[in-house]
Amino acid sequence: MSTPESADEGLDVTKPVDINKLHIEEIDPDGDLVLDVGADSDPTPRTFRVDPAALRRASPVFKAMLFGPSAESKPAGEQWLVSLPEDDPDDFEIILQIVHCQFHVRRIPRKLMTRKAVYGLLLLTDKYQMTHLLAPWKHTLVDFGRNGEVKWQGYKDIRWCPFEAFLSWQLGFSRVFRAHTVQIVYHCWIDPQSRVLVFNNDQGDKTPLRQLRFGPLDMEGESPVCA
Repeated sequence: MSTPESADEGLDVTKPVDINKLHIEEIDPDGDLVLDVGADSDPTPRTFRVDPAALRRASPVFKAMLFGPSAESKPAGEQWLVSLPEDDPDDFEIILQIVHCQFHVRRIPRKLMTRKAVYGLLLLTDKYQMTHLLAPWKHTLVDFGRNGEVKWQGYKDIRWCPFEAFLSWQLGFSRVFRAHTVQIVYHCWIDPQSRVLVFNNDQGDKTPLRQLRFGPLDMEGESPVCA
């Protein structure tokens, strides 16, 4: 998987932030951890006060990061601030609300849950090994992910097969994953640079598969959410 093996590998949490200059959103007013999210990935980063124990229970990555021998563990005599500049703050808010059992706080409008939004949410949960938290909503997320499905000459546009393969793998729909993978294999080429290409129906040319957001699939491991 793309998820880092440890709290330090692949996670950029080193950017210094002055906590006194932050507008803090209270996910848990009694929490003693502040997360500054999206400083490098979003024009409007956000800051959340959370319960670190809730994150520890939900994510082995956060457990290692916050409670292991790392720079992000709780400092003595100082406010506890961890910066996550590469993460999307809106996706992170959804995950934090689930982790803190705040299901009543936000009802996600269907029109906001696009393919891009679902993909971003799954990338985030995959990164922190938290995809299992989405199990109660996996059928809803699949429906959101398939919204606006493209058709071409009566057939499903195969450009969406890589996305739907990632979506179905992450959420535990193994049969759907196999079906999309077969379509990718049937419609792909290998160019002289050893890139895997798939046919682009709109442009009439071939596009590198890696540009179509196939996602960090672990072809040998288990799906993060059991079907």
